[in-house]
Amino acid sequence: MIRHFLLLVLIIFSINLSAQESKEWAERLNALEVKLDPNNKRFELQELNKALHSIWKSDTELNEIMRHTKKLQVVKSEDLEMVVVAFGTNTYSGVYQLEWLVSYAGKSWSYSEEVQITEAKSNVPLIINITQKQEDIYSVSIHRGKKQLISASDMVTKGLFEDLQMLTEDTQKDSLNNIIEKQLMRLWTDKEYYENTFSQLKRMKTLHSKDGRVKVCTYNIQKEGFKQQFYGAVIINDESIIVKPLTDTSDKIKSPERSTLSDKKWYGALYLDMIETQSGNQTYYTLIGYKGHDEFMKRRVLDVLIVQNNRIRFGAPVFKTDRLTRNRVVFEYSAKATMMLRYDTNQKMIVFDNLAPADPMFRGVYQYYGPDFSYNAFKFSKGVWELKKDIDLRNPKRQ
Repeated sequence: MIRHFLLLVLIIFSINLSAQESKEWAERLNALEVKLDPNNKRFELQELNKALHSIWKSDTELNEIMRHTKKLQVVKSEDLEMVVVAFGTNTYSGVYQLEWLVSYAGKSWSYSEEVQITEAKSNVPLIINITQKQEDIYSVSIHRGKKQLISASDMVTKGLFEDLQMLTEDTQKDSLNNIIEKQLMRLWTDKEYYENTFSQLKRMKTLHSKDGRVKVCTYNIQKEGFKQQFYGAVIINDESIIVKPLTDTSDKIKSPERSTLSDKKWYGALYLDMIETQSGNQTYYTLIGYKGHDEFMKRRVLDVLIVQNNRIRFGAPVFKTDRLTRNRVVFEYSAKATMMLRYDTNQKMIVFDNLAPADPMFRGVYQYYGPDFSYNAFKFSKGVWELKKDIDLRNPKRQ
């Protein structure tokens, strides 16, 4: 009897404590209205996000908060499985800071976004929409008046990518990535999503060819010992959607600059840009990629993708350097250095830092290489990317 009484007292105490925390949280949100310092506002919004992530256990806490403030917006999906919560305020001039949280299947994720706005008023309401496209695929959009702040095609995959970054063991990462790959395959194979840039999946880079025929999605996972493993797919837009999942076999490719590869034998990279060129009837999709780094070296790559009869091939003898012609170009340099490698749309060239050893005695030992403040470029002519040395660049951007 005494045990039951003590349990009842504990439950009542927990409910009262939860109600008090919810009320205090709402009062902090309301108090933002009178704050003037934008840095203070930014900090407080982020702290409120963390606090809500901790307080929010069920609808009870949200209902209690909404008793004390109208500045929190809450929307549920039609199947009641997903809940999206959002709040925010103007910080700097022309900037709105949105804090939003998502709950689904026992998981919760929180996000913070700064969005450029033209509406100066601080009391413009947030509008949240959740649309269930397929089982486990929910798109979410958040508007502030007519301004779209967020458009996420698949909130579950977005959240799983966030979970992936928190794991430390390779076995855990591999297990979760298997789920992510299955989820992505559903998006990749659906023609409705072909034009989608998946901009809210920030852990994955998505590139579209200008001719509308090819889409390339890539992402990486850092494994133990600085090992980088790459994943993704080439999606071909034909009469139907054809998906070619990519298998990273970088460690087994002994001569990457001379190798012709396929989707099943891929020199994995996170592709940051795609340049489309034509020679005769052949279209070349040249890819600028980042291969990550270990404790000594970074690597970047120029590769080329060819699509024929709905088959794909990586690598072709189109990179002409001095007397050599390579299937792809691999840049290796010190992990402490930064290298500029980008496509210059004005000059229509791939421009990059010339890499050299810090001392001539380290020639060929790439962990001691870095930019020497001169620049080279590849310019496409007569079916090949031809090397141009010592070009003049103004204000190059490094990555």
